[in-house]
Amino acid sequence: MVLEETQKDSIVVAIPFDKERHFYYNQKINGMKATGYVKIGDDKYEFGEDSLATLDWGRGVWTYKNTWLWSNMNGYVKGKRIGFNLGYGFGDNLNGTENIFYYDDKAYKLDDVKFEIPTYKNGEDDFLGEWKFTSEKGDIDLTFKPILNRHDDTNVLIIRSKQNQVFGLFSGTFKVNGKEIKFENILGFAEKVYNRW
Repeated sequence: MVLEETQKDSIVVAIPFDKERHFYYNQKINGMKATGYVKIGDDKYEFGEDSLATLDWGRGVWTYKNTWLWSNMNGYVKGKRIGFNLGYGFGDNLNGTENIFYYDDKAYKLDDVKFEIPTYKNGEDDFLGEWKFTSEKGDIDLTFKPILNRHDDTNVLIIRSKQNQVFGLFSGTFKVNGKEIKFENILGFAEKVYNRW
């Protein structure tokens, strides 16, 4: 597989934690053109002309316990490239967020986002129910219909990683610079991850 950087802008954040000398430096590049193939056994899956990918690169000194919520999507609406990166919970986001929306080769920085994950009667997250994504300003209004939850819970006493990375279809609206951009059923993912290591 080869990824080609075709989007002019990307998001780069340096996020502090409440603990001294702990931080996370991260770059996420949306809308990269993906070419090549993946083989699973005897089956070969080739990426088409309109295949897009996100590169997520980061380094840091993390706290022992942490939880993050992260979501990302790439696609096309009426021939124009669209995508976003949304997240919070990992470190102190008061002075900046990793939230950004891309449309027609332009990037629009966003402030807050809230992931509304449905719950069962016992209060546990229902990751395969329909999620909502909103913001205080009203510039984000999305629904997310899950298809598959890539769940893993590795627990070896002092080390644990509980991951729910859910793949599904996004629909909704972003409001940027006086424009309202709507889209329906674009494949992406949303996740909630808890780490203790």
